[in-house]
Amino acid sequence: MLSLAKAWNVRPPPEARQRRIPLCICLRALKFEPRAQARGRVRPGRTTPPLEQTAPRSPHPAARRRNPPMLLETGRRIFLAGGGTGGHLYPGLAIAEAVLAQEPEAAVAFSCTRRPIDRKVLAGSGYPVTEISARPLGKRPWTWPAFLASFIRSGGEARRRLREFCPDVVVGLGGFGSYAPVRAGQRHGAATAILNPDIIPGRANRRLGRRADRVFCQFQETVEAFGDRGRLTGCPVRPSVLAATRQEGLAAFGLDPARRTLLVTGASLGARSVNRAVVAMLRDRGLPEGWQVLHLTGHGEHGEVAAAYREIKTPAAVRPYAERMGLAYAAADLVVARAGASTIAELLAVGLPAVYMPYPYHRDQHQMRQARAVQALGAAIALEDRPDDAETWRRLAEMAWAVASDAAWLARMAEAARAAGRPRAAQEIARQVLELADGVVERRHAALPPQIAPAGPNVDTPTHVAYTRTGDEKA
Repeated sequence: MLSLAKAWNVRPPPEARQRRIPLCICLRALKFEPRAQARGRVRPGRTTPPLEQTAPRSPHPAARRRNPPMLLETGRRIFLAGGGTGGHLYPGLAIAEAVLAQEPEAAVAFSCTRRPIDRKVLAGSGYPVTEISARPLGKRPWTWPAFLASFIRSGGEARRRLREFCPDVVVGLGGFGSYAPVRAGQRHGAATAILNPDIIPGRANRRLGRRADRVFCQFQETVEAFGDRGRLTGCPVRPSVLAATRQEGLAAFGLDPARRTLLVTGASLGARSVNRAVVAMLRDRGLPEGWQVLHLTGHGEHGEVAAAYREIKTPAAVRPYAERMGLAYAAADLVVARAGASTIAELLAVGLPAVYMPYPYHRDQHQMRQARAVQALGAAIALEDRPDDAETWRRLAEMAWAVASDAAWLARMAEAARAAGRPRAAQEIARQVLELADGVVERRHAALPPQIAPAGPNVDTPTHVAYTRTGDEKA
């Protein structure tokens, strides 16, 4: 028991304590074994490992995970955390692409929850992905013990991953999947940024935003809530969403180029009430002449909705999910959708008019407030999703027919959407994230002990600074 107590109470060397910097930073700079040194397990008289040349960096993120580079290397290290829905991950993918476009030597990694939608969204992205055991806080008291267990477990998983990756900046993408990694990043000494595209901050973002260095927002009202940390940037949109053409979209879903298209989507998880309202509208009234439907049902609803369309005369393409939403948007002329922040950002960026049916069961009703904010710009119509299905679909039919039958109204809404969109939000956020990373690297360099001195720039990579111990040759 005595030896066990001693092992747990080993303190780092006095020099590291006096300078108040994590010992792992010094040790990784010298390329020592961090665990053995930090725990005081190197025996007296044993020589320290020699300096080694850094292995060449692979341009592919998956290869970097297998052979992670050391702390003080060329390129910044950005960690993005979120998940639970596609709307919490698609903006992160847009930020990652923009970061690598601005700094190709940057290393980018993700963490997400264990939900299947997270795996589906990030599959094939090429980035290192870590799943953590986060789960949302339920309303029912008997679910709280499971939440507490997952909260503790996800915190440990996030801390371990951040010790391995050693990021300069941790970016929270919102939702319960972002809390543990961002909180661990704040304790780790990394800069932290929060993406808050919703008009009302969620619980995780409200807590994390108190200590975050930047909070990127889509609505001016939200910027004011976060004070001097808030930045009005818009919500990032993936380049693939913006690059698709109408011909590609129509061909991808087998749609008629001579007809206009109504796109129906319930976002990445689908929406039962949206599906039912649209099917009831089409069964009772159909659409104006010259229109067709592209309906993305969600995996759970696909069979039922597809069967209903066999009885409907309106031409339609029914799919459970679109791997490339840019193609669906490119084929569309009018959209019926939920009013999630990512959906709004994408529709505004591509200039699509919409009838929004906000999710009705959020406590703060933030989707309804977002839909009304876009409606005030003239780019959309906000429709309340009521418990009475018959009343909902009748009001949907009235609004959809009014817009679809008036080409001038449709054109005005599309123009207003394009004017309100922020298609370069990802580039602006990436610029600010890299700016935060530069500040962290400068602080770490300034805090290094006197034994570790800059050895000057590398000829091949002008931005790289090699580090040596006093008395050694250049690394």
